[in-house]
Amino acid sequence: MKKLPYCCLIIILFFTTQSVLAHDSIVGKKRGIIPDYLNFQLAGNIGSGSIGAGYYLNPARNLCLDGIYGYSPAFRTGRAIHNIVLRLTYFPYTFDLPRNYTLRPLVSFAISKQIADGDRTFSLLPKNFPEGYYAPNAFRLHFDLGIALKRELSKTRFIKAIELYANTTTNEMYITYYFRSKTVTFTDIFSLAIGINLYLFE
Repeated sequence: MKKLPYCCLIIILFFTTQSVLAHDSIVGKKRGIIPDYLNFQLAGNIGSGSIGAGYYLNPARNLCLDGIYGYSPAFRTGRAIHNIVLRLTYFPYTFDLPRNYTLRPLVSFAISKQIADGDRTFSLLPKNFPEGYYAPNAFRLHFDLGIALKRELSKTRFIKAIELYANTTTNEMYITYYFRSKTVTFTDIFSLAIGINLYLFE
């Protein structure tokens, strides 16, 4: 089980490396599995840091799907935590700004599978726990709202655009805490994430 996160990380790094090496050879050819952009993020309930790759899902390029690997080291969380994430992001509007900048609000939904050292994270309730005593906690549903600032670069460059974004994010577990506990406030269930997208194709 512990080998799974490392296999996923190797796959993501392989795709990233292949996209760099194959850039010159794919001009005018089919791109295959090479992603539209690469993603790097700090925080956001999917790890202290994360790396991923994403694809446009529609011609308008305002609906995207990301595959992400996130990691939190043991010295920060008490135990090493790995996250495998699928995230769907929608940009409802695009505001054109001077000097090839655009500003885009965003909303995203994600599902993550958490793999942690120890036996306190599980997809199914262990047999030694009474039924209903704990809810399975390995999967999370995430909800994000944010804003992204994108800068278009030269079409002849390998990186066609750079996008910085900031999200406020929560998940279904925190929302449950908010409704069940009198001590958890609305602001307690949100956290901040910042990240960057490097666009290979535009």
